[in-house]
Amino acid sequence: MAYSYTLDGRPVALDIRHRQPALGLAVGDAVFDVTETPAEGAAFDLVVDGRVRRGWRHIVGQDIHVRLDGRTYVLRRTDLDFAEGAGGAGGNDIRSDMPGTTIALHVAVGDTVDEGQRLLTIESMKLQMTISAHRAGRIAALHVEANATFERGAVLVSLAPAEGE
Repeated sequence: MAYSYTLDGRPVALDIRHRQPALGLAVGDAVFDVTETPAEGAAFDLVVDGRVRRGWRHIVGQDIHVRLDGRTYVLRRTDLDFAEGAGGAGGNDIRSDMPGTTIALHVAVGDTVDEGQRLLTIESMKLQMTISAHRAGRIAALHVEANATFERGAVLVSLAPAEGE
């Protein structure tokens, strides 16, 4: 299964070659066997071709910021239609890309938010992530509350245009 991304603004093709015994990823012409292992806090450990690499990730709108080997990379999936109903953020709804639990709400219904502003913190697979606004607007609805669990694809927050837009 192939996916298209931009990596620091450059187009990159990522192809999943196999899922067992490890995830086989082809990035361009290079093929890697990758497994993720639990780590403390917001960190993750990737084992890439037998080498352990510690990293951190943070999601801001459609961008995934990944810190790995002392360098920060910005990934953006470009082959998705981020229209309402797709996973992630798009249109008026922000959906979960994975199942999890709401750890904290940083906004309330009616609040005006800027692009990139923190909306809520979730935990999934022992990793805490902050979900941020993918555009400016007003919080039309919060579909989760603190300590609530949700499934992949669940709508977490709905945005509306800010007053006067």
